[in-house]
Amino acid sequence: MTLDALIGLLRLTLANPRAAAAQLKALNLPASAGWTALVLMSVVSAGTGFVGFLLAPGEMDPGLDALFGSPLRTALVQLGALALTGVLAHWVGARFGGRGTLPQALVLVAWAQLPPILLQLVQIVAMLVLPGLAPLIGLAGFALYVVLLSLFIAELHGFRSGIVVFFGMFAVSFLVAVVAAMLFAALIGVPHV
Repeated sequence: MTLDALIGLLRLTLANPRAAAAQLKALNLPASAGWTALVLMSVVSAGTGFVGFLLAPGEMDPGLDALFGSPLRTALVQLGALALTGVLAHWVGARFGGRGTLPQALVLVAWAQLPPILLQLVQIVAMLVLPGLAPLIGLAGFALYVVLLSLFIAELHGFRSGIVVFFGMFAVSFLVAVVAAMLFAALIGVPHV
């Protein structure tokens, strides 16, 4: 794809996310392209996140400091989260009669990261010139990602409602968080009171 085609696809993503998802699906890219896109988005997101972390005023929570203090660690966590999102988007959707493939899911999850990353760059500039606006831009980026991902998964599987997909994503995220918490507690043990 040329730069003009990518810019056109980015515009379409913002104007009509489902149409953009349909175009990406139609490319029928191999799984290797999806994994490569996830790695690229993880690295770029970690880089912009690290710059934002360096510019953030005041003391950072120790947990966030441990995560965002290292771009490599942040990229690995981001890659794990994106990979899990792509696999679950394919697997759960298929269980409900969806038609999308894993390579398509990976490509769509990776592409859904691009507009929020661009907003993250705007947020970094805002941290320097209008610090009070930066948190709102961060919230807008997160909201944009959730909306894009919901609509992309709906288009991926041929589901009519992005809202139903959103609530499905919420339910799956909750279950993943519960399982992760139980595994974490089993691995490190629960302190006795």
